[in-house]
Amino acid sequence: MRPLTDVPLLAAPSHLDAPAVVGADHVWTWRQIHAASVVLAEQLEDVATLCNLCASRVGFLVTWLAAMRCGCQQLLPPSGGHSDLVAILQSSARPLIIVDDIQLLKPHWAEHARCRVHVPQVVALPFADADLAWSPDWDAPTVRLYTSGSTGDPEPQIRTLRQLVRGAQLLGAQLDREINGGLSAVRQIISSVPPQHMFGVETSVMLSLVHGIPVHECRPLLAADICAALAGCEGGVAWVATPLHLRAVAQSGEILSNCRVVISSTMPLAPALAMQAELFAEAPVLEIYGSTETGAIAIRRSVRGAQWQAMACVRVEALSTGAGIRVWGEHFPSPQTLEDQIATDAEGNFTLLGRKGDVIKIAGRRASLAGLNLLLQDLPGLTDGVFYLPDTGEATQRLVLIHAGARLNRAATTNWLRARMDPVFLPRSIICIERLPRTDNGKLQQSALMQIFSEWRAGVDGK
Repeated sequence: MRPLTDVPLLAAPSHLDAPAVVGADHVWTWRQIHAASVVLAEQLEDVATLCNLCASRVGFLVTWLAAMRCGCQQLLPPSGGHSDLVAILQSSARPLIIVDDIQLLKPHWAEHARCRVHVPQVVALPFADADLAWSPDWDAPTVRLYTSGSTGDPEPQIRTLRQLVRGAQLLGAQLDREINGGLSAVRQIISSVPPQHMFGVETSVMLSLVHGIPVHECRPLLAADICAALAGCEGGVAWVATPLHLRAVAQSGEILSNCRVVISSTMPLAPALAMQAELFAEAPVLEIYGSTETGAIAIRRSVRGAQWQAMACVRVEALSTGAGIRVWGEHFPSPQTLEDQIATDAEGNFTLLGRKGDVIKIAGRRASLAGLNLLLQDLPGLTDGVFYLPDTGEATQRLVLIHAGARLNRAATTNWLRARMDPVFLPRSIICIERLPRTDNGKLQQSALMQIFSEWRAGVDGK
């Protein structure tokens, strides 16, 4: 493991003139990124809490480093939703919101925080190496992230710089063992997930800062854009994605070029889709298991099987039946208790069985809601969908299927599902909407699903 003074995070001289962010019109070096962060940090001396909502990779990275340099706590909201952001700002001291595009500013933000647009510029007179380096407080509360709200209200999670760096070191070591040619074969990171989420922080921010891998400026979402972004790169690419992105490329029939590894997370990946992804990417598809509370704690190559391998320096222990798991690690406050249920083997590998709050009971039968949703990744004709169990209070309540895209054929959908699941879990209603309200990291908040169902129910009752 290299000493911390020799990583791009601390403006190591050996990396300063290497690429940091690759854009269509300009390649930013680490020297330029750090110089721009020094300029911004000098303007943040009175800021206690900084909300980094920059959309571009350059804007986010410069603001990220500037906040660390001046010692203010950086907060990353779980979504762009107004209510989530307001709740976070109200619990923060002297908050400042920074964006890198004036169109991102919302008028109502000014009621809860100071707002600023900052577009980083290349510093005309380059700083000397010694002026760019700094000695951070490794154990100060540096970043405040939030859980997604998919199973309840978003909860804050604090990270220190030491924990973030250690997490990037452990993840890099794991990837080094899985990638053909090792981590050094990855010349660039292309991320389809935003940097404001733990998955995005670990894979597109800290992995780059610690291991010196440049990140691409774009965040491609559509299949054509993803293919074009990878095709335009020189050398091997690590593509950071979710199963939704993989499904989009699989449905498009495109083949990716220059891909060295696909890193997927935020929701389970169906084995059939994992196999398809390995074919169109011509590279291993690795799933990360983790949480906002812990960061990455295990990894698996889905085509090899369902078992997860804990990362180095991570210990996972099943608690008593139904009580979840306890996890220890060097890159998060240990121990942490998660609601997942697992089965372990003699080597310490484990299989996920579901979550404590994920099990639903209908007509005396039990099932994992996540497991049922996993089936939908293979449902013919489905663009995006999710099962939802409304809390109607009725003794005969049943699941509903909420989906986006073209309307599904009810009979064909029911027949396909009936062959793969217990009939009591077949959806009683199918709700078609224009777009599922997923957050930028692909999650669906329970409050959003509840609102969709309530509005649909009101429309049905009103007829």
